Amino acid sequence: MSSLSRQAGRMPSRALALVPAVAAGVAVVAVLASCGSTDLPSPRRTVTVTVDPPAPAATGAGAATPSAIPTAAASSADVPSAMAAGPQRGAPKSFAEAKARIDRAKPVAGVTSRFQSPTGNIVCQRSTDSTAAACEVAKGRIPPPLPSICGAQGPKDIGRIELRQDAAYPVCNSDSIRRGGEPTLPYGSRTKPSGTTACLSEESGVTCIDSATGHGFFLARETFVTF
Repeated sequence: MSSLSRQAGRMPSRALALVPAVAAGVAVVAVLASCGSTDLPSPRRTVTVTVDPPAPAATGAGAATPSAIPTAAASSADVPSAMAAGPQRGAPKSFAEAKARIDRAKPVAGVTSRFQSPTGNIVCQRSTDSTAAACEVAKGRIPPPLPSICGAQGPKDIGRIELRQDAAYPVCNSDSIRRGGEPTLPYGSRTKPSGTTACLSEESGVTCIDSATGHGFFLARETFVTF
């Protein structure tokens, strides 16, 4: 009997019991190696996404703040300087005709910068910072004769005419120049002379002109004329 056989004969029984388990483990490793590494589940990649925090709201003078729908005022690029809408009954058709009517009328003391028609439906003011004269109706607003007069937002009809430095403009107003307590300008009367503007009250409506520019307007319920 060789020395190796004698050593095996002296091997304890517990060590002999481990031999089959070791052999089985070697067999498993061999099988996995033969399958290739691609068959093993690969570890999941961890992806970190960095999200920027929302920008803080602007404050101070540069902050954008919600605002009410502004009054839509037509500009010279939108409308001609002479136009008309509505029935135009009793309306002057030109600056010369309007001036002749005003010159024939008598001024009323105490009626200068603000007044209303005898019915109270029309109220006017003169000599503001940006307008020589303006009149508006409480009832009887006028559909615009041109779609470019009223903006995409705000009112879709004309309630005021503003006589500015270059022409008279229809305004699709959402505000009002009415303050209450305006003195009444009787029919057939004109405002007391003040500067280059003058207004005339008639049963047909109110006419205002600016002799410095040669422009003016007529306004009544459901009608207006600019010239």
